[in-house]
Amino acid sequence: MEFIRPFERLTKGDAGIAGGKGASLGEMTQAGIPVPPGFVILAGAFEQFLDESNLSQELDAIFHTVNNQEIRTVELASERIQSLILAAQMPEDIATAIVADFRKLNASFVAVRSSATAEDGATAAWAGQLDTFLNTTDETLLENVKRCWASLFTPRAIFYRFEKGMHGSKISVAVVIQKMVQSEVSGIAFSVHPVTEDLNQLIIEAGFGLGEAIVSGQVTPDSFVIEKEPRRIIDKNVTFQSRALWRGAVEGNEWRELSEIEGNKPALSDEQALELAELVLTIEQHYGFPCDIEWAYEAGHFYITQSRPITTLSKKEAPGTAVNISIVFEKSYTRDTTLFLQGLWARGLSYLAQEKCGWNNPHPPFAAHYVNDGVVEIWENKQAISWLFDRILEETKDDPKWLSGLADEYGSLVARLKAFHSKEYLSDIASVRECGELFYQAAFVMSIFFYIGADERHTAGSKALALRIRESYELFGDNDTFIRKSIAKIGGISFEAAGVVLPDEIEHIPVAGVLDERVKSFVYVGGTDTFLGTLSEFVQKNSNYTFAGLPALENTAEVRGQCAYPGIVRGTARLVRKESEAVNVAQGDIIISPMTTPNFMSAMKRAAAFVTDEGGVICHAAIVAREMQKPCVIGTKFATRVFSDGDMVEVDAEKGTVRKI
Repeated sequence: MEFIRPFERLTKGDAGIAGGKGASLGEMTQAGIPVPPGFVILAGAFEQFLDESNLSQELDAIFHTVNNQEIRTVELASERIQSLILAAQMPEDIATAIVADFRKLNASFVAVRSSATAEDGATAAWAGQLDTFLNTTDETLLENVKRCWASLFTPRAIFYRFEKGMHGSKISVAVVIQKMVQSEVSGIAFSVHPVTEDLNQLIIEAGFGLGEAIVSGQVTPDSFVIEKEPRRIIDKNVTFQSRALWRGAVEGNEWRELSEIEGNKPALSDEQALELAELVLTIEQHYGFPCDIEWAYEAGHFYITQSRPITTLSKKEAPGTAVNISIVFEKSYTRDTTLFLQGLWARGLSYLAQEKCGWNNPHPPFAAHYVNDGVVEIWENKQAISWLFDRILEETKDDPKWLSGLADEYGSLVARLKAFHSKEYLSDIASVRECGELFYQAAFVMSIFFYIGADERHTAGSKALALRIRESYELFGDNDTFIRKSIAKIGGISFEAAGVVLPDEIEHIPVAGVLDERVKSFVYVGGTDTFLGTLSEFVQKNSNYTFAGLPALENTAEVRGQCAYPGIVRGTARLVRKESEAVNVAQGDIIISPMTTPNFMSAMKRAAAFVTDEGGVICHAAIVAREMQKPCVIGTKFATRVFSDGDMVEVDAEKGTVRKI
């Protein structure tokens, strides 16, 4: 029997014997793509190992005891099967063949990677389900091969089989042995933007050290959005990376802290990002479909370590055909806020840009808002906002006095807002409207300074100015509550209903019944267009609007974010989308929230873990998680949409994932 096959003798048609990963690496090697050399231990070797160890029937019998609705049966079966595989002796002829081909690689360190034979199809990808062992030496080579075989039966892999309806199918596993790239920089790339699904854009994510740091969600990478035609970088986000994963002193991997100077450097230069983009497009053109690609950079050369189909894209027209999509919204945050102020903000951006600056927005509208059970999701048109702030950068570069003039105006606006807040509430419509208009003008100017302070193209003086402006940020949260209380008093309606009164309705507030329906489910686009119903229903009726990531939410049971404090815990999901819901958190519950605040502290003491839609490593949830030493996953974007109150969930803050169980 053939146990081993080098990459040079494999093609994409060999997934049945080499698994999806092995077949893809062979296909790319034959196509001239720079792939680190290696070979595949074919699935037949695993099958023979099971037969010679008399494990086949026993493993089948154990697997058939699994009821995926009962977590304990999955865990027991996984534990028993993996123990049997790891305890069994590898047949001598298989071991001899593996060691012989390992020596031919002439590599001190290799990556040992699982490759399932049902892997990476058009509708399912096993990415992250099975195990990989980096920086393996000859001493642990055979043991790590067995650990890859055993990983076909981890709890997450078993759940995945049931989730994809493959539990009744025969699935085997091959193992890739590949020369280790000691990457200075590594990451992933998508040949089609996975969020906007724009066919003319690709995205590259890059981090220092080994790629496992990014894939596992433990590092927030730099990102480059690159337009295919014309070829250019249209968006770049450089994040501070506090640590990186490198090869350990003896074997395995270790985390090393980065200095502030090292961590703030871009992982790739613009020239390197464009060079990698050419390689990504070459792979996409070879396969003929959008690809999810893993890459590494060492000693001046890019290497491709994996390519698979992107399985999360909704169906779109082929490149070159007319696509009726004009506006793409991306979810920014969720707040217990008012449509009155949000509507003024959305309209005010366009008004102030044109009236104050003489700029005509070519990408309207700026924002869309979705009310879901009284809480508002804010979705932003990033293209319009990028256009706006690019214009601001041009303006401040050409006329420094323009910036100082805005600062003076901001101070005046804030002073007038504070005068309103000296009252308990506003008792007349004119005052409510004036207060609201002051708010959005001040917020517009404040956002300019926030942007300038964060932008690397500006001076330290501008950053200091941004910090001074930021000191007044709490005023805007207070203003929202103040306005809602005032509208409720004037209209004789509930505090919750006051949250969905629109700017144009302040003179004639709708009856309570109409507002109650809006509280349940309501879409408000650009501060003008309205729709009573769900966001999905709105999209079906308005094909010129796309809400990035929304289609994938319909059937997903898992979200990924950034680990703020490690640990794995299971419990009951408790949605806390507004402060009043924090009292519902019981001992051992898992808080799932847009973002926690100091007012959540008593609830957080009772909770076993925290999950947020928003935030970075210094957000409130992250800081409290580290203080309380409780698992925490932040920045998931959609956790409050994917999970329902009362769901049983697992928070794996080692990998940065949260899933229904």
